[in-house]
Amino acid sequence: MDDPQLFDELLQAARQLQVEVRIEPFETAATRGGGLCIVRGEKLVLLDQHATLPDRISGLARALAHLDHDTIYLAPEARALIEGVWSHRNRAPE
Repeated sequence: MDDPQLFDELLQAARQLQVEVRIEPFETAATRGGGLCIVRGEKLVLLDQHATLPDRISGLARALAHLDHDTIYLAPEARALIEGVWSHRNRAPE
């Protein structure tokens, strides 16, 4: 799966989870493409419009790793990316 397809798959996952994704220009460049935030009690993923596509993919995958993504279908490549982010986040420091 190429990057545009992977990004679309992750966007579809966010839609299925009823989480809005916005791509907006950040005043200060995001070092990791963006991420999950809560605005007025609602989950929202903000991605930097100026970030590279791989960075936006990474930011969206990190955001989805915080959500209950086990309840939806994901292409194997997308699930592996999200679960890789999750396992990396939860690994004990060496």
